Amino acid sequence: MNPLIEALKESVEEVIGVYTGTPPVLKHYSTRQNEFPLGEITAIAGLTGEKVSGAFVVSFSKEALFKILEALFGSAPAEITDEVEDAAGEMANMICGAFRRRFEKQGIPLSASTPSIVTGKDYKLHTLCKSDHLVLEFELNGHLLALQFCLDKK
Repeated sequence: MNPLIEALKESVEEVIGVYTGTPPVLKHYSTRQNEFPLGEITAIAGLTGEKVSGAFVVSFSKEALFKILEALFGSAPAEITDEVEDAAGEMANMICGAFRRRFEKQGIPLSASTPSIVTGKDYKLHTLCKSDHLVLEFELNGHLLALQFCLDKK
């Protein structure tokens, strides 16, 4: 497996596995240009480095995020609230941080913005990346968790 894909996969498994006791299973990965599966809650962080910029996107189906929150707090939320959105942003932030630590070992330090949250159904994300996006689709207890990563040279 490509070292970049491995670093992304390990970062998702580490963070979600620690909090749920069950790491998600990588089902599929591909490169695409901006179109990828989106759950009802998506966290988007901008990435920047000395010679690169990009995006780190984590998208949860409502059911997957609710399962994570149930593992954390003992009960699942009934609906998407501000607290659920904050939790999605924090999960994405931790996954991004775990990835950035791995990426820095390759000699490329990155900074990340605070994640922005998008909720709803049937929406599309358009990052400013011109390069293809690496998309990893995971399953957590039968529910979607997707990660999108892109990086362009400045």
